[in-house]
Amino acid sequence: MTNNLFTQITGATGSPRANTFKALSFAGVMFAGLLTLPTLSHAAPSLTSYDKQISQLTNSLGADDNQIKVIERTLWALDTKILSHRKQLRQERSSNRTASHEAKREVKRQSFEKKRIETAIRLLDKDIQLLQRDTQRSTDYYQSLNPFKRQLEAENHKKKIDSNQQRSNQLHADKLTLEAELKAVLAVVSSAEQQLLALGNSQNSASFEMDPKLQSILAQRETQASLIISLRKQVKRNKGLLSKTRSNRLELAEHIKFANSAPAPAAITPKNIQKRIQQRASKPEFASYVFAISGEYEPNIEDTLQLKDWVESYEAKYIQANWNGFEGNSGSESTALFKSEFEAKLKAIHKDANIILIGHGRGGGAAIEAATEVASTLGRGIEFLAVIDPIGSDNLRANIVYNDSNMHCTVPTVNDRIINTEYSNCIKDAQRREITSNIKHFYNRWQKDNKGPLDYQRRIAIVANDGTNIDVPTATGRFDTSATIESDQKRVFIGAGKNAHRALLAQASKTLPKLLVKHLR
Repeated sequence: MTNNLFTQITGATGSPRANTFKALSFAGVMFAGLLTLPTLSHAAPSLTSYDKQISQLTNSLGADDNQIKVIERTLWALDTKILSHRKQLRQERSSNRTASHEAKREVKRQSFEKKRIETAIRLLDKDIQLLQRDTQRSTDYYQSLNPFKRQLEAENHKKKIDSNQQRSNQLHADKLTLEAELKAVLAVVSSAEQQLLALGNSQNSASFEMDPKLQSILAQRETQASLIISLRKQVKRNKGLLSKTRSNRLELAEHIKFANSAPAPAAITPKNIQKRIQQRASKPEFASYVFAISGEYEPNIEDTLQLKDWVESYEAKYIQANWNGFEGNSGSESTALFKSEFEAKLKAIHKDANIILIGHGRGGGAAIEAATEVASTLGRGIEFLAVIDPIGSDNLRANIVYNDSNMHCTVPTVNDRIINTEYSNCIKDAQRREITSNIKHFYNRWQKDNKGPLDYQRRIAIVANDGTNIDVPTATGRFDTSATIESDQKRVFIGAGKNAHRALLAQASKTLPKLLVKHLR
């Protein structure tokens, strides 16, 4: 029967040598089929297992994302409570200070009143003593007279004694009135001092560090922040595991496909399939990269911005640099080294990652050059570019607002109209720098109140073409932008006598988190 089956399948009716060759071919096919059967029998459970793992991971990621959204709303609510409570504490502290100053003024007023009354009482005592001495002298003089003269002086003596007595009674009455006033003033002084002491204790208890309610809210926020950080780390791990599981499932499906179609087991795992799967699974290490670029006057803007921990809580990379290089202060006086190092780092970053640049002063100028020259040349987009009081070469605003490749403006001075005229002609003839279209969002704040840029003055005196003395404005801080850019440019008024260059950075520390949050998620 076996021979009949073999004969039916192979059609072996020829010579013995031909029959032997056909028999070996038949055996090879049967052997390959036997090797393929175990793979096919286990393929369905393995794919089902992978599908189950993928479903579990997807559900877990969905639950974690929902929990993260709930915690984010909780954090926003807690932040609102913190701001509201701090505002209330500031109002209480302000009212306490006002009441304290008023109590101090009241204590001082009553102290002056006390001294005035005490002085008046001492003067009354002196008048009473003088009156008593005058009375005593008059009496002694009257007693020393002979009876005849005493009789003649009796009426005048009596009038004087009565007048002195009446005057003494009046002085004693005035003294009693002043003593009553002094007693009332002392009571007011004591009350004001007690009020001042109570206000001092209340003012100490109204401080942010001592308020128990605020500390409780801050503790809740810290707990929620720690929880959301751990959840984001868990989400990142689960996303990696999900990607790996999907890759393994795809690889297994490819194995099954090739096992069903290949003539021999050797063709089951080709290298090009694994390479293609790895390419599909490749993703950026971080979704966003934030570059904080310090300037010359503030060598570490992170001390003021305090963004690092907040940015990293969104699983983003935070990179600090200086305007003249990434490795601390290189001593360079130009942005060339920074731009070359930024180019190397940008090439190493995945093209799907968001790039965010934040710069202050010379760092703002370096950020603009990096975005409009380096990133634009490489064809890389900049998700968000934020510059605070940007400065170009020679610490001049004009050398960054205007394209300084062919010009370097001079520094204007207060009393030199000739130099100021050179500066004015420089910016008049220069071409305005354009913020290129590879930048999606552009945030720019500048001031004209104090040094930072050396051409911070609103207006400078120059000599016009006809020889007259006139005043002209210095370079603006506003840039030309491409029509596709969402830009927010504004000059901020800080006020004279303040470090406006640093004040802008402090304001940015409060504004930037609200603007960056949607670019980090």
